Amino acid sequence: MKNRYKLLILFLCALLAVSCGTKKRATASVAADTAQTQVKPADAIPQEEACVTAKLSLTLLNGDKSVAVGGALRMKRDDVIQISLVTFGILEVARIEATPDYFLLVDKMGKQYVKAAYNDVPFLKSANVDFRTLQAYFWNEQTAPSPAWERSDFVSLGGRTFPTRHIITIPRGSKQTRATLTLSNLRNDSDWETRTQVSARYREVPVDELMTRIMTLTM
Repeated sequence: MKNRYKLLILFLCALLAVSCGTKKRATASVAADTAQTQVKPADAIPQEEACVTAKLSLTLLNGDKSVAVGGALRMKRDDVIQISLVTFGILEVARIEATPDYFLLVDKMGKQYVKAAYNDVPFLKSANVDFRTLQAYFWNEQTAPSPAWERSDFVSLGGRTFPTRHIITIPRGSKQTRATLTLSNLRNDSDWETRTQVSARYREVPVDELMTRIMTLTM
């Protein structure tokens, strides 16, 4: 089980690293030439549907070691992104939930969670990451390319193209870890809870405490 926890955090760190790098490149580009007009690529046109749901398969490869889990991705435009990680096909071990107002990370096996505004989470604030940054990537509406986040295997959904394969490269010193997120059974389903209700039995912890605990686990 411990590898599943670490996979969740490494995947989250990948999202933050890519989002941070993209924002910095975009800012530098504008500063260099404000006269140029950025043109959105065709596949970056906003999706017409309000919701997207999918089954997911997440594999983390670190050298000759790998960890894989299943799960689900659920999104509602301008409202929420939920990523659930499931092991053995039925047991949800962790959940990430991002909304415009807060970031939530639930460690279900450890019965603890972090919930905070983006500016109150040090690693989110320093990376200049917010909800819209993450939404732009998952909805394929990020105009600035990123060498760390590859999107492919596009399908038609809601009248627009949608990527079903995400390969995210995570720099870890002199090494690299690769996260591959594969989506299937994509739908525009809106029949799901857009907010996670955390059990009163769970303990709220500072983000640094949870991160430290999980990152000390050996993959």
